[in-house]
Amino acid sequence: MHTAFLTFRLQGAGYAVEASRVREILRLPALTPVAEVPHYIIGVVNYRGHMLAVMDLGLRLEQPPRAYQLHDHVIVLEQEGRLLGMLVNEVHGVHEIALEALETPSAFTESYARGYRFVRHLVKLDDAPIMVLDHDRLLATAEEPPAGAALGTLAVPNVRWNQSTEYGPGHDAMPTDPSETMPLFFHHAAAWEREILLERARNLAGSLEEQSAIAQTPLAIVGLSGEYFGVELQSVREFTDLQRITPVPCSPDYIVGDMNLRGDILTVVDIRQALQMPVVDATPTAKVIVVPLGDALVGVLVDQVLDVFDLDPLALTPVPSAIKSINDTYLKGTTSCYGKMLAILDLQKILTNDALIVNEEV
Repeated sequence: MHTAFLTFRLQGAGYAVEASRVREILRLPALTPVAEVPHYIIGVVNYRGHMLAVMDLGLRLEQPPRAYQLHDHVIVLEQEGRLLGMLVNEVHGVHEIALEALETPSAFTESYARGYRFVRHLVKLDDAPIMVLDHDRLLATAEEPPAGAALGTLAVPNVRWNQSTEYGPGHDAMPTDPSETMPLFFHHAAAWEREILLERARNLAGSLEEQSAIAQTPLAIVGLSGEYFGVELQSVREFTDLQRITPVPCSPDYIVGDMNLRGDILTVVDIRQALQMPVVDATPTAKVIVVPLGDALVGVLVDQVLDVFDLDPLALTPVPSAIKSINDTYLKGTTSCYGKMLAILDLQKILTNDALIVNEEV
């Protein structure tokens, strides 16, 4: 018998929780701090008309406080009408795991003087140990602390923000006094990061029914040589880290090389040439967009993936003639995002054009 688990990472370690308890996965939004809550509840957000408490899982597991960052995720757990947001670093995906593969070390069965044990099992996934969490105990996080715990120790820790050094969308979009709108522990974020956090929170305030009625188009914001573009998620299978590349002999300049993607060979291309943009070396934040192309898969190299948001089709406008730094042949249109114009890429047209073609003969 197999059970689906959602796997994710927190402070370098792998964790999992039953996928059936996951209602939604969010990018970290702006949070509003509230008084008289346990120290691991770092704030609340208006989630589809309900106040969602967000827990820092690291603090709940008694790990040292860490700096938050724009790419953190919130996993929304649900059980019998109870909702809880769980802040983690990155989400990997859903895996079917045989129940007999779950191990319960003897140490997990011993009593724990400092309270609950939240790690229930261990499992090996792709040769890496994964800690399986007890979702029931996580969702009971609002219960009173253990008897004898000093309430004075529940003070909010000195939480930091890991500010990005990249220039991002909406650089000039924020008010001069961000303290009027942002929770205290996000004040050190860059102005464009704060605007993204606020926009995420605003988008969460609407119900799923309202959003589906608008028929919005999900987009990912990606960076290329200092420019920012939108990519329609319906044309993307997944995003992955840039791993070790094997050069392809006698191939065009736009072929970066081949990469092993879970046992499959993925050809990675650089589309800057087609967009008439300068080619630069891969950055430490480089990602690969995995795009289905006929019966094959192609990897598109980008400098970074900044965010995901829903685009109202009515907000899409034609490409203005003022855009001269890139080839607008491969653009579907433009929109305003976080105070900056965002061009929408047509990946299928780019990858099938004669100037940049990917096939078995490359």
